[in-house]
Amino acid sequence: MNKAVSVLLIALAVGAGGFWLGTRQASTPHDAREAQSLPTISAAKQTYVCPMHSHIVQDHPGECPICGMDLVAMKDAAGAAARQIHVDTATLQKLGVQLAKAEIATLTHDIPVYGTLVPDENAVLRITPNVEGLLTRLHVSRVGQRIERGQVLYELSSQDALALQYEFIDINKRAHPAMHMVEERRAQNRAILEQARKDGDPAEIERAERGARESEEQLASILQPMKRDRERLALRLKQIGFTDAMLDQLIMTGQAHSTIQARAQRACVVQGVMARPGMTVNEMTEIVQCVDPSSAQIELVLYPDQLDWVEEGDAVSIRFADGDTRETRLRNLHPLLDEATRTLRVRLPLAGGRATRLGEYAQVTIHATPREVLSVPKSAVMRTGRGDFVMRALGKGHFMPVEVVTGIETAERIAIRDGLEAGDPVAVNGQFLLDAAASIADTAQRMRAGNEPAQ
Repeated sequence: MNKAVSVLLIALAVGAGGFWLGTRQASTPHDAREAQSLPTISAAKQTYVCPMHSHIVQDHPGECPICGMDLVAMKDAAGAAARQIHVDTATLQKLGVQLAKAEIATLTHDIPVYGTLVPDENAVLRITPNVEGLLTRLHVSRVGQRIERGQVLYELSSQDALALQYEFIDINKRAHPAMHMVEERRAQNRAILEQARKDGDPAEIERAERGARESEEQLASILQPMKRDRERLALRLKQIGFTDAMLDQLIMTGQAHSTIQARAQRACVVQGVMARPGMTVNEMTEIVQCVDPSSAQIELVLYPDQLDWVEEGDAVSIRFADGDTRETRLRNLHPLLDEATRTLRVRLPLAGGRATRLGEYAQVTIHATPREVLSVPKSAVMRTGRGDFVMRALGKGHFMPVEVVTGIETAERIAIRDGLEAGDPVAVNGQFLLDAAASIADTAQRMRAGNEPAQ
C-alpha cells in the first residue's frame, strides 16, 4: 500500500515538472520574437506631425490640413514647435501686425556732438628761467590772464646772471684795444699795397700782397678767441632773457643788471602759475605755462554707439554760439578707447582768424560716409537681455523669432549683419505680442516633452 502511494506521488511530480517546462518553452520564443521585432518596426516606421497642431500625425510627409504647414519628423517636431507660432488672420488684424522686408539700403547719418575749445598741446609755452636765482617778483597773477608780446613775466635775482654780465662787459673792454690795433694794422697794409701799385714794380706788388695776407691771418688769430667768447656770452645772456638792446646797453654803460626781467616771446594766455615770489628757482623750474589761443583745437568725445559710424576723412561742420561756422575733416583718429568710459577723444585743428576763448563750446556735426547694408526698419528689432531678435514671417500666419546681429543704425533703419537675408519679411509692429506667444508655445512644448513617458 505504501509502495503504491510512493509511486503515485513520483508520477504526479514528474507530470507537473513536464507541464511547467513545456509551458516555458512555448512562451519564450514568442516573447523573444516580439521583443526583437519592436525595435525593427519602430526603426522602419517614421512618424510625421504638424509643429503647430500636435494631434495631426501620419506616417508619411505631407501638409497639415488645418494650417497648411509641412509636417516634420517626430524627432524634429519639438524644436520646430518651440520656435514657431501661428496667428490667425483675424487676430493679426486686431493686433495691427505689419510686415516689411529686409533689403539693401543706403544708410547715412549725421552725428551731433558737442565740442570744447582746448589748447593745442604743441602750442603750450613752459617758461623756465634757464638760470639759478631768487624769484623776486611775479607779474603774472592768475590763470586766463592775457600776455602781450614783450610783456614782463617775472623778475629774477641771480649771482650766475650777474657773473655772466661782468664777463661779457670785460670781454668787450678787452676787445676795444685789440680792435683798434687791428684797424691800424689793416690801414698800414692798405697803404703799403697802394704805394707798391703806384710804383708799378711787380715784385714790390707781390711782396706787399703777401705781407697783407700774412698780416690778416695774424690779426684773425688774435680776434678769433675774443669773438668766440663774446658770442658765447651773448647767447647765454639771451637764453636767460636779455635782448640785443640790453646787450648793447651793457657794452655802452658797462653796468650789470642786478635783476633780470624775463619777457614774453609772443602773445599768449596764462594756463598755469607754478611759482611764487621768494622761491629759489633753477633751469628746471617751471614758472608759468602759457598757451597761444590762435592754435586752439576742438575736442570731441565719441561714444560706443557713434564709433561704428565715424571714419577717417569724414566731413565735420562746426558752429559757435556767435554764428561763426567752420568746415574740416576727421583726422588722426586715436586707435585706443578710454578703458573706464569706453569713449574716444578726438581733437581737430581749428584754423586761425577767430578770437577764441579756451573752454568755449561749439556744436559739431559729423557727416558720416553713406553705406550700403542689409537693413530693416528700426522698430522691427527687439532688444533683450538674451540678444537682439526679429519676428520673421513664414507665411500663412506663421512667425518665428530669429536672433540677429545688428550694426549701424539711423533714426529709421538698422543694419543686420547676420540672421536674415535680403527679402526676408519681418514684423515691424506687434512683434512683442508675437514674441510673448512664442515664449508661451515654447514653454508648453517643453511641458509636453516632460510629460511624455520614456521609451
